[in-house]
Amino acid sequence: MTREDILGAQRAWGDAVVAADVQALLALYDFDNAHGPILFKPTMAADIRTDRAGAESYFVGGDARYPDDKGFLNKGWTSVVFHSAAGTVFEGGRLAANDMGKYVFTDQAGNTARADYTFSYHKVDGRVLITLHHSSFVYVPE
Repeated sequence: MTREDILGAQRAWGDAVVAADVQALLALYDFDNAHGPILFKPTMAADIRTDRAGAESYFVGGDARYPDDKGFLNKGWTSVVFHSAAGTVFEGGRLAANDMGKYVFTDQAGNTARADYTFSYHKVDGRVLITLHHSSFVYVPE
């Protein structure tokens, strides 16, 4: 896995968010990870999810287990830009990588939302897949 692989995965993730394509987005996560469940705690969610159905509910809503999910993809995002804090940190002979930074979402009215993110990736059959997704709104001191 290379830095370019991670950048490609981030572009694919952002493109799927802008296209509001939940299936393309979910295909970027390793829900079949043999090493354990996926860890998924996105910005506008109260609960950690460990399965495909929980992630899908976050993105499009509709799962009774997560009644507060309104569908992140329904917000009409027009762009997503990743800003890595220090570049990608590789592990295990470049079979896995972690990245942390900020990403900025822009909606159709030109409004932006910034969040901090941490993603972990690994490569399976030549594909870079997400195994951990955590994000939170940027801290603003009072």
